[in-house]
Amino acid sequence: MTIVEKKKTNYDRPRYPSQSSEDEKSTFRFEVLVERWKLYAYFFFWTMVIFCFILTRTLVVGKLAAGVDKSSTDQERWGCGPFDREPGNEFGLEYGQGFDYFTESHLQEIFGFSNICTSWDYSPARELGAMYFPFFEYSLVVYLLLSFVETMLSYRRGELPKWFWTLSKVYIPLSIYLCINFRMIFVCLAYENVNAHTAGFLGLQIALLLVAIHDIAQIYLTGQSYPSVNLSSVQTRRYSMIYFVANLIISYFKVTATIEIVMKGHGPPYYKKPFAFGLVQGRLVDYLWMIANALMPIFISIVRSKDEEPLTIEITMPEHYYNSDDREGKGEEARFLN
Repeated sequence: MTIVEKKKTNYDRPRYPSQSSEDEKSTFRFEVLVERWKLYAYFFFWTMVIFCFILTRTLVVGKLAAGVDKSSTDQERWGCGPFDREPGNEFGLEYGQGFDYFTESHLQEIFGFSNICTSWDYSPARELGAMYFPFFEYSLVVYLLLSFVETMLSYRRGELPKWFWTLSKVYIPLSIYLCINFRMIFVCLAYENVNAHTAGFLGLQIALLLVAIHDIAQIYLTGQSYPSVNLSSVQTRRYSMIYFVANLIISYFKVTATIEIVMKGHGPPYYKKPFAFGLVQGRLVDYLWMIANALMPIFISIVRSKDEEPLTIEITMPEHYYNSDDREGKGEEARFLN
């Protein structure tokens, strides 16, 4: 009796002519610029803000001002959605009554001012904004992952100390988790559960602060310079530390105030106190925080990207062996047993 044993394979021979070189058949290489992905993230964030701003002013403002049509709506449904105002509220609004979006929003009542979130607090801006939001979220997560790889390679080259690499292995997963959970601002409604709604924003604040600390520390430790904009290593360190200290101070006030909102459902007492130019102190803190964490990083990334070397990413897969191959040493040869 003769038994023919052959190695099992998963593929028949290719049916179409290959358009790639021998090296390209099993390898895919591409280059990425880390700071460019950070710019993508901020581009999508601000375009989301603009998109929701337009939606709110065209589709939401009039709807909120009109309130519930009490002549055609059952009384038990007057408080549906954002019209369920508690008796004795700051604006004296009644159950089911419409309100002015610019001066009587729910966040205006709680914080003393309307922050950027009010642009997507109300339907349909909330749902449409949530559909656009993944562009920002995924871009930011990709940036964090690429930054992690960049930090790992810098550590392997001896440019960073071991303690910094150890902290990075904690910072990256935590930052990614907090950035992803920013989406909860679309799930937990501001006019139903302000604590949970604000918790999503708190996570993003902490994540952006961690990103700033990590990036500034890496710039400082590696002694980076940027010849394209005439910044020496000494100048880069000096300006980085100025930004770091300023951001740390304003983030302290912003984060601690947001924690109080999450814990108590209202901002700290100073939030509603007047400052100047018609601003309350909470609004001033909010503006300064936005400048430090939503505008300055854009300019910093532009500067860093001018002298940035790309990362080369290579993806490979094993060579396939086909059913009709007759190769020596691959196990396809016939073996005869008696």
